[in-house]
Amino acid sequence: MVDIHAHLLPGIDDGAKSMEEALEMARIAWLDGITDMFVTPHSHDGLFVNHTELITAKLEQLQALLRLKKIPLRLHIGAEIHIHSDLLTNLRTGELPTLGNQQKYVLLELPSLQLPRFTDQLLAALLEHGITPIIAHPERLVVIAEQPQWLANWIERGAIAQVTADSLLGKQGKRVQRAAETLIRQRLVHLLASDAHHADRRTPRLSHAFARLHQLVSEAEVQTYLHNGEAIVNGQPCRVVEPAVSSRRKWWFW
Repeated sequence: MVDIHAHLLPGIDDGAKSMEEALEMARIAWLDGITDMFVTPHSHDGLFVNHTELITAKLEQLQALLRLKKIPLRLHIGAEIHIHSDLLTNLRTGELPTLGNQQKYVLLELPSLQLPRFTDQLLAALLEHGITPIIAHPERLVVIAEQPQWLANWIERGAIAQVTADSLLGKQGKRVQRAAETLIRQRLVHLLASDAHHADRRTPRLSHAFARLHQLVSEAEVQTYLHNGEAIVNGQPCRVVEPAVSSRRKWWFW
């Protein structure tokens, strides 16, 4: 399995607090069946501004320790970037990293309550430059719960979405769990990720969430989720199943 969203790098955001915790998180991930993980510290969220240079240095340090400890988890650069007006420029100059630094995918965090006016324009610009936006944890966003047509529209235009494993398992609350299940059933989700922050809670595990996914969708769709993680590692196109709903029809799930 591939985990595209994890706060593994120590001391640079609200994720791992120490190198020891980061190593334990990596061990947990590997034992759960995760072979590849994108390290995605927060950036431009109002608290943290992590740039490519710092993320790269921290990643290389942790990857070297993983080799020393014989934990064969492969790490890839990334960031969970809060949407902002200069985002495309920051990506094109290399100030902020796309996933794997391949200029193919970017993990985006949106504000929960209200979308900036430039959201549609920015997503369109990213797609025009060949960068696919991945909407992180839409099941937790109030604005998507109230108007899921926004997400359906973005997906129709080429974006994809990632649901968090703990959301699907009910660890973020029943309302968030129902939202995650509804988005999945409506085929508005393309990836599961851990959004791991620690070794003792919000952990880097995906296997239980994939077991739950098997109960919601067909085996072919489960395989699509797995394929998409590998595709992002390799900078290849993701498979996108046609959504079961249209952005032109109003519907709600809370």
